[in-house]
Amino acid sequence: MAEVLISGVVRKLAEIAGNLLAKTCSRLFELEENINWVRAEMSSIRSFLEKADAVESESGGLADDIRSIWDLLYDLEDIMEEYFPNLSPLTRTDWKGWFSFPNAKAAHDFAVEIEEIKRRSVDISRRRQTYQVPDASGPAGSEVWDPRITFPHTDEVNVVGMDEHIKELVAKLTDQDSKHRVISITGMAGVGKTTLARKVYNSVRQSFECSAWIYVSRQPNPNELLHDIARQVGLTEERNNNFVGNLFHLLSKNRYVIVIDDIWKIEPWNALKKGIPVNYMNGSRIIITSRYNEIGRQIGGSLHELKPLDEEKSRELFFKLVMAASQDNDKDGDPSQSESIIGERILQKCGGVPLAIEVIAGLLSSKERNMHAWDGVLENIGGDEDQCSKIFALSYKDLPSMLKPCFLYFGLFPEDHEILTFKLINLWAAEGFIHGSGKRAVEDVGQDYLNQLVSRNLIQVVKRKFNGTVGCCRIHDILHDLCIKNAREMNFFNTLNDVATSVDCLAPRRVTAYQSEVGNYVSPNYQTPKLRALLCFDDLIRFWKEDKQVNLRLKNFKFLRVLIIMCFPWLGAPINEIVKLKHLYHLELGGGKVELPYAISNLENLLTLDLHKCLELVLPDVIWKMKHLRHIILPIKCWAPLVRGVNLDCHRFLPSEVSLPNLQTLYGLPVKLFEANWLHKLYSLRTLKVSFTTEEHIIEVLSGATPLSQRLEELYLLSARYSKSAITQGSFTKFRSTLDLSNYEKLDKLCMRQVDMANFPQPDKLPTCLTVLILEDTGMETDPMLTLKNLPKLNILILGWNSFSGENMVCSGEADSFPQLKVLKIYSKCLKEFKVEEEAMPKLKDVTLFTHYTLIMNVPDRIRNIIKIIDDIRDDLWYPDEIIDSPHGL
Repeated sequence: MAEVLISGVVRKLAEIAGNLLAKTCSRLFELEENINWVRAEMSSIRSFLEKADAVESESGGLADDIRSIWDLLYDLEDIMEEYFPNLSPLTRTDWKGWFSFPNAKAAHDFAVEIEEIKRRSVDISRRRQTYQVPDASGPAGSEVWDPRITFPHTDEVNVVGMDEHIKELVAKLTDQDSKHRVISITGMAGVGKTTLARKVYNSVRQSFECSAWIYVSRQPNPNELLHDIARQVGLTEERNNNFVGNLFHLLSKNRYVIVIDDIWKIEPWNALKKGIPVNYMNGSRIIITSRYNEIGRQIGGSLHELKPLDEEKSRELFFKLVMAASQDNDKDGDPSQSESIIGERILQKCGGVPLAIEVIAGLLSSKERNMHAWDGVLENIGGDEDQCSKIFALSYKDLPSMLKPCFLYFGLFPEDHEILTFKLINLWAAEGFIHGSGKRAVEDVGQDYLNQLVSRNLIQVVKRKFNGTVGCCRIHDILHDLCIKNAREMNFFNTLNDVATSVDCLAPRRVTAYQSEVGNYVSPNYQTPKLRALLCFDDLIRFWKEDKQVNLRLKNFKFLRVLIIMCFPWLGAPINEIVKLKHLYHLELGGGKVELPYAISNLENLLTLDLHKCLELVLPDVIWKMKHLRHIILPIKCWAPLVRGVNLDCHRFLPSEVSLPNLQTLYGLPVKLFEANWLHKLYSLRTLKVSFTTEEHIIEVLSGATPLSQRLEELYLLSARYSKSAITQGSFTKFRSTLDLSNYEKLDKLCMRQVDMANFPQPDKLPTCLTVLILEDTGMETDPMLTLKNLPKLNILILGWNSFSGENMVCSGEADSFPQLKVLKIYSKCLKEFKVEEEAMPKLKDVTLFTHYTLIMNVPDRIRNIIKIIDDIRDDLWYPDEIIDSPHGL
């Protein structure tokens, strides 16, 4: 993890040092000496932290030294943040100008700060002898027992929720016609992979001629593992020169089943294959267990992903274990009502992970059967002595350095919080955890990082986008506790409760607040000059009801990079303080009416401006010149600033002054405050949502011969006049021109709401790559299926309310009719007959029809078996807005 922070500092050092080479001044030589010392110190810190991370048990004061070095590293980062803007320009000017007061003072202050860092470094070195970490392997020749080692004979009695899994895997293993020679069981730590493998292995091993079970672990010796297999399958004199070849030959002649338990990396598998024939069609089988889905994919064969238990099965296992322990200890049978209540809270913390349930049940069995004792166990879940947490911690320890801060960031969100990946990746970018690589945007790199965390079963997918990427995710409660614990150790972040009660949090780097006490923390009496991120997840509705006003002071946060406040302006954070935070990269406000001043342009580093949860927004036109912005997300109600008390909704500068070369997301574009022809200046745009009341040349600009952005992937055309009453009255935004999107080669999602589509575009006017199409209140009079059937890649089609006013809809059965369509949803108050010809929509899997009438249907049996008809039409039954109105394109 230190690599991410160190690399950012080193990049700044390199820029300054590179400009010093041409200078000939004694004071500049002194500056260069300090820079070289910092660079060398960074190398030592990197080496120390890498070694410390490999030590399983932190002893001999190592934990204190790690904390001291992290604090040293953070302070070095602060120094570079503070002095880099002043040092970098002075090295690029003529050296004679360097003696000006501001430049000389910056270099002097920088030297003073570095001298203090050097002093602290010497103190740490005295304690740890120049960053030497004790060897984690112990005395030479000693062997350390791994408590996690597994055996095939240690069978669990209390197993719940695995019957179907066992039945399915046994069938695959014993089916000699099956092509799946390798079966990989994957899932998060403690979910029961080894238990399932053991049940299956013991059920089938008698059906094979030879069998073996090996435990791999994080640091395996493949040669020893192969010897272990040889011993179990009966190979004699295996330690000769051709031992591997003999093992391979023996297994080639026999049907075998081998379990390779707890494999962490692909390299041991590649080594084991030298002695295990994996491609022979003789009915042999290999069972792999791993925490990582990617391991299973790389190995090939059948991937069997094991999920946590549902609520009912979790409760069954928990009380089954508790009752069994009570009977063994001659205690009362059924738990009391109070114990049951606490038991439910404990189960919620366990999150369906069998290992967690077993560990907690074991703890309860050693306690008195009373509410106080059980409540104590609940409070200690996730603590330092929690064996389950220690097992989960191995997954964190195994993460590559660049993924560790990304994983820890999940701890900043509340428990069970569903996190939009759009926001998460933008926060990673704002913190400097991810960077673009070559032609790859930083957002794409962030998506890769997230996929790796999902593949390692550290993060759970809540919802995927239409294109298969992760749209919303969450973290398991046990792993959430792990994030908080590790974050505390290195002062990566603190919860509000930590900084309010602990003397160790004098200089927190990040603070997360889940409740309204944030104002009590960020107060005039509490200085937090080193704060990098402040995330407030307060309940906006509660603030309205309680009419609370909390005094939130921000002016001292000169290093703040991330600011999220969901109760602005009720928290009393004046916007004129926010616009002075020059290091701010991510700003997200939600609340009442927010008025951005022209001074917002002072935030030169701002990457994300998310204001979509504000009720109203006053938006100055200077926003269109903030060239570093990558994402602008606006609410529906946007106004121009008042000029002498009058809202002019006018444009103050020429189109040539628009400069947003990096903008990828423009959501909620207010046409009154933005000229349509300015869109051509946004050539990096990926997502565009336009809210309009009149045409404003939007259609002409979008339909021009040259696309406004070759990268555009998602387009939303939504009338700002959208309302239920407007729809009832048939009020649409009418266009004189025809929409032509044929030049957009990457546009795969199109959404239009309350736009007059009486003349629906012909197929040659739509992008051939279109995957998702959503139409609502478009007033089409002709059957849209006549046109839409020719879209070759259309995967999801949603025809919302009043999108089609006809009574009959026919999906013809030509060879190319909806070749890729999988999801079809139709909402209609007029439709009376729905017909699908035999060969149409060959890949359809999900059909839902919302209608007033009893439909006359003429559809093939394959569609009749999956179709859902809902005729309970209510005024409040509208298609979920998340797929249309979400600022993150879910």
